[in-house]
Formats: sequence, structure tokens, C-alpha cells
Amino acid sequence: MIKKKGWLSLLLATVFLVSGCSQGNNESATPGNTDSNSGTGTAPATAGGSEGTALAPAKLKIVLYGDESNRMKELAKTEFYDVVKKEINAEVEFQFLPWTEYGGGKTDLMLSTGEDFATYTDANYMVKSVAKGLYTDLTPYIPAAADLSATVDEASFRAFQLDGKQYAVPVGNKPNSAEFYSVLVRQDLLEEAGMTQVTSLAELEQFYDKAHALHPELIGYANTDARRMLQYDFTDKNLYWQNDFIALDESAKDDQIISWFESPEFKTYAGLMHGWYKKGIIPKYAATNVPQLQSDWNSGKAMFWAGTAARPFEGAATISQAVPEAKLVNYFLGTGRPKISRGTYSTAFFVSAAAKDPERYVMFFNLLQKNQELYDLFAYGIEGTDYTLDESGRLTKINTDSLIPDWLLMNKNFMRFDNTVPDDFIADYKAWDDGAIISKGAGFNFDNTPVKNEETKLNGVFTEYLAPIGSGFSDYDSAYPKALERLKAAGIDKYIAEYQKQFSAWYAKQQ
Repeated sequence: MIKKKGWLSLLLATVFLVSGCSQGNNESATPGNTDSNSGTGTAPATAGGSEGTALAPAKLKIVLYGDESNRMKELAKTEFYDVVKKEINAEVEFQFLPWTEYGGGKTDLMLSTGEDFATYTDANYMVKSVAKGLYTDLTPYIPAAADLSATVDEASFRAFQLDGKQYAVPVGNKPNSAEFYSVLVRQDLLEEAGMTQVTSLAELEQFYDKAHALHPELIGYANTDARRMLQYDFTDKNLYWQNDFIALDESAKDDQIISWFESPEFKTYAGLMHGWYKKGIIPKYAATNVPQLQSDWNSGKAMFWAGTAARPFEGAATISQAVPEAKLVNYFLGTGRPKISRGTYSTAFFVSAAAKDPERYVMFFNLLQKNQELYDLFAYGIEGTDYTLDESGRLTKINTDSLIPDWLLMNKNFMRFDNTVPDDFIADYKAWDDGAIISKGAGFNFDNTPVKNEETKLNGVFTEYLAPIGSGFSDYDSAYPKALERLKAAGIDKYIAEYQKQFSAWYAKQQ
């Protein structure tokens, strides 16, 4: 059976997320079992401000990344400010930083100089920051996120724990399994080339050949990493990557890690990618200008990309403006292996160690995923001014300015869709994680302290030698011996041994 997920029209795409429910490494039901398209939801528990007025005043700073829209600036000073004040008696300030400051840069500076703020994190950044004493232990304050906790499963919380302590609160609930394991195909080009589907590597390359003959100005793959989508062809294992160096075989019920760059699978994969590079599926300019690939995809100049459950509609406005007739479909280039999930959370918020009132921050996180009414406000603004709803709860934007980022709040139980989105797509999207398995490494956070110097050197070897081989720019047979020599000199054996030691100890505790 063909594993085909996604909707058939990128032009149809404008997904509109709404209201609160959170995520976890497995999908969770929302209190009240509300229908995401009905427009109904649970009313705010503190709609009258009874809980908020019982609290002492507090001031919060929430850091977000990207560009702040004019409408966001306006609402941050008015309705957003007012509702946070009413709900939890806190004055909230939103500060936007460029994405270049995430996980370092000014964020690190703010942490090290003792600023009082909260923002989102990933597990790797969390481990490094906790080791420096820069995050607050939020364990005592989790009861303040009662609504969020009711809709986020335990596995998602574990993903942001160290030694049993909670250092970040997960937010969001969306299908995340098989991220980048499917190939997201320009279905309109596929059909123009006389094909209806892509279910194998051979068919994908056939699609490129036919589409290239019709449109030689287009590139094939708008990325340089295809290890997930191609694994049906280079391994029988069900691989999941912990980081650039470490993979797990999810089909094996053991604690053995795989040194990816020393594996036979990497050799086979590198050969496939080098073939793509020579054939032109990966354009020659990618070797020196990777960002151009993203630009080409957004402008409709590429045939396929790595897929996720949400990618047929994420960023849809951009590509549909360039190519109104574009249609996207996700395909898997093989069958028989369960999809792997890291969890259904979108992100997780930490609170700086210098925060005066960590509990109030946790209360704020709870508001983001508390109910339909509050999510509508934070994601889309004011009904009648920023958006309208029809009788089925479908949403039409009046103001297209971004508020709190859609991806951050995304919750499949409360998402609203434009009325042009087919019902069957909504059903498929919500069922995307059915049958998925949680990675056996979910919740494991590696402490790199014992091998910090080795890790720094290995990252340098990765950038200079291994990434070009894995992207197909360099031939494996001629380039790999020197790369392996540098890998060994940088300390890969010590790094792998330490990772295995920590992972085995953690894995044993989970059994």
C-alpha cells in the first residue's frame, strides 16, 4: 500500500492554528474532547480574572525569534497585555531577536548577565545551559501548568528533564513522526511528467528525468541531506539520528548506538548522494551556496524536498504566490517500517536562572495552550478585526501579520483550517502519527562535559570533511580515508565510548 500523506494542493493551503493543547511524545486528547473545526472549546478557567487578581503583581519578559510584525507590536501593548494581566496578574513584555541569536549569541549573553526572561530551547542547548547553571529548575512549578500538563504526555516532559528535574516546559501538539523521512513532491510536475505517484528511489529519479526534460531550469532536490528519506534503499535498519554522529536502530531492542560515519550504511548513502550530485538532482551550486536551495524551493524552482506531516501546508503562502498551480504530496520510498517520533511537542520554554518569579512564567506557558479562546487570541488576534470564522469554524485571515509564531503554538486538536482545505486532508493529517513509535532514545540528553574538547574537534571535521561526503559533493572512495583519519585524530572513539556509556546507563533505567 502506498504511504501517501498530505493534501493535494499547496494553493489550498493556509493552515490556521488555534487554541491550546499541548504536546508530547505521543498525541494527547484535549480536555472536553473539542472538535478543532467546530469553533467551540473550553472557556478560560480564569475568564473573570479571579485567579489573576489573587496573585501578587509580576513582570515577565518573553523572548521570541524572527521578525516582529506591526500588529504583534500593537497587540502586545493592548489585548495580549490585558489578558495576561487579567489571567495571572502579570505584565508581559515580548522581545523579538533574530534567529541568529537563538541557542547562543545574545541569548547566551542575556543568560550570563542575569536577565529575567523566558524563551524556547532544544534539548542540546538545554544540556549545555543547565551545566552552566543558567536555567531554573521548574519542577516545583509544574502544577501551575495544570491545563497544559493535562494535554501533554509524560514522554514530552521527560525530553526536557535532567536527573529527574524539569528544565523546560513543552508546548504544542502536532504530528511529528517520520520528520524528513518522506519525500515532498511537486505533484503538479509529477502529473505533467505523466506519472501519478512516487514509491521508490527509482521512481523518484524517473520523475526527475522526465520533469528535467520538460523544465531544465528547475532543480531536483532542494536540500543536501536525504539520509532519512533514502534509508529504504541503503539499509534494512530503521535508523533514527540522535545527532550528526550517532544513530540508533529502532528495529533492534537494545541499547547499542551506531557511529554513523564509520558505518557501512554511511558508505552506501554517500554513494547515492554523489550519484545525485553528478546527475544534477542536487545542483552544483549547493556545494558553496546551501541557502539558495531554500530560496529555490520557496519560489517554486525545485521538484521535491524532505517532507513532514505539516510541510504540505507550512509555508504554503510563499510558494503558492510564486506558483499558484503548485500541488504537494508526501510519499514514502518504501514500506514496512514504523514511523519514528521524537514527540509531538513544537518546542519547550525555559526560564532564566535569574528570574524572580519562575512560577508566573509557567502560568504564562499554560495560557498559550489553555483553551480555544486564548489560543485564538495569541495566534490570530481579534475576531472581526484580524480574522473571521464561518459557521463550521473555518478561519479566514483579515490581517496576515504574524503574531506569536504559528509553528510554536501548533496543536492538531485545535487547529483551524481555511475553508478550501479538504476534509480528507484534515483527517489524514490528524492520523499521521497512527502506528508511530517513540524513539528509544527519546528523553536521553547527553552530557558532553567529559568529551567537550573532542566534540569541538569532531564538529570541525564534520564541517570540513564529512558533510561534503554526505552531501554528495565529494566522492566517498577518494575523500573518506582522509576524513576517517581526521575523525580518529579528533577523538571519535572516546566520544562514541562516552556516549555509549551514558546511553546504556540511561536505557537500563527505562526498562
